[in-house]
Amino acid sequence: MAFNEEFFIHIQGEQKGPYTYPQLKRMYENSLIPEETLYWRDGMEQMEPVSDLCGSRKRDHLRRLRRIRTTAIIVLAAAAMVTAYFAPMLREGWREMNDRDQTQEAAYWRARGFVREAIRRQDESVVFDPYTSASVSLTGTSATVILPGTVLGKGKTTWRVAMQYDIAGREWKCGDEL
Repeated sequence: MAFNEEFFIHIQGEQKGPYTYPQLKRMYENSLIPEETLYWRDGMEQMEPVSDLCGSRKRDHLRRLRRIRTTAIIVLAAAAMVTAYFAPMLREGWREMNDRDQTQEAAYWRARGFVREAIRRQDESVVFDPYTSASVSLTGTSATVILPGTVLGKGKTTWRVAMQYDIAGREWKCGDEL
């Protein structure tokens, strides 16, 4: 668009102008003329809204950006809260299934995994007491873990889990896996 074109506007029942495009755009962006203001220039058959010529206002654009930023902050905060809530459960579940070291703590976590899987097959859920409440006896490649916990809906119980460490496979095996 050539900047030397002359534009006229129809505002409050009056025709005003001529204005150059930069002048018109500046007036529009600074809200000196309303969005519904009509304009025309030589060669046009009818008047058109100045918003068609000048696009969205910077202020509207900034408002949209603020709205997007606010939404992003809310989404990130919600994701952080969900992560904070579920992260311990996910970490514990991962350790129960993947702790493969030949240590007392690894034996504890794998014993929890074995018990959780057995409980799940019975369509029940379990909450284990902390590691400090458990008893782990590790002798060579054998481990016995005494696990206190609660089967939801049934109450407190204690499991005795005997396991063998498979050195070649670097994993703990229990029961029918032996």
